Amino acid sequence: MSIKVIDYIKDIEVQIEYSRREFEETIQFIENNLRKEVDELKRVYQADLADYSERKTSDLDARLAAEEEQLAQEFTQKKAALEVQFEQQKDQIVDRILKEVLNQYGYRQNEEADALS
Repeated sequence: MSIKVIDYIKDIEVQIEYSRREFEETIQFIENNLRKEVDELKRVYQADLADYSERKTSDLDARLAAEEEQLAQEFTQKKAALEVQFEQQKDQIVDRILKEVLNQYGYRQNEEADALS
């Protein structure tokens, strides 16, 4: 082989090595940019998720508070109704007891008083 051919082959090998390095640098550059973009998207999505979570938690807390208030009002109304019912039943029981006592003892005293007079 002549020296020209050998030099030509060496030049081609140098060009191939240069192209390979350039290709690797380009790939590394693209990978770095992609990684940066992915990291930025991740940061944005995490911020969006945190905002959404905060809004959803706030909405659910408001719903919970409203439902608790409604249940408290219902409880108060039911309690008041039960207290009224209890007082009515208590009064009815007292009336029954008084009638029974009067039936048992009250009229006899009146009869005895009438008999003595």
